[in-house]
Parts: sequence; structure tokens; C-alpha cells
Amino acid sequence: MNTSIVGRHIKIDDKIKESIYKSADSFKKYHLDIISVSAKISKEERHKKPLITFEFVINIANIDTVVVKQKDQDLHKAIDLASHRVAKILRRHHDKIKSHDATKLTEAFEKNDDEIND
Repeated sequence: MNTSIVGRHIKIDDKIKESIYKSADSFKKYHLDIISVSAKISKEERHKKPLITFEFVINIANIDTVVVKQKDQDLHKAIDLASHRVAKILRRHHDKIKSHDATKLTEAFEKNDDEIND
């Protein structure tokens, strides 16, 4: 899995990079074929207050790209909220794949035919 971090108008220190890498590594537990994770951080001023925009862009094989944006005044809070939202999306997708593979359509029809014949 490729992980890249881009900062716009903000300096990214090692503590922030470590937090982002740790969040990206936590996505591996869903056993989806994640190709790359890109984190984009930008800082802007709204109403004379600094506003941080954090964005995760996750490329998954055989699936479209997952994009999650989170805006907050605190960077660490934005990273945590975005990683929780990504985890929720990946968990739901993993559960959908897992439940789909659990009962195959042919097995369901065979069970139904056996019940009808008995």
C-alpha cells in the first residue's frame, strides 16, 4: 500500500506524519485490496479563524476511489474524525462483501428446491 502526504500552506511535522501513517495502516484490517492512500492537508482562513481541511483519498482495486474530507480548527481532531469515517465506509463494504460470499445464490436455490421436494 502506497501512502503519500501533501500539505498546502501548512508545515507537516513528524508527529503528524506518524499519526497519518498509523491511521492508514489501520485500514489494512478490513482485508480490502487497497492500492494507495493519499492524505491532503490544507490551511485557510475563514472569518479570521484558521480552518484546516483534511482529506483522505483511498484507491481500492476493483472498486472506485473513496474520498473523505473533514474540516476542523484542530488538525489532530480532523485526522481522527476522517479516519473514523473512512473506517466506517471500509467496514460496511467489507461486511457487504463478506455477507455476499457467505450465502451463494446456487446454494440458496438448492436449499429451496430440497425443501419443496420434501
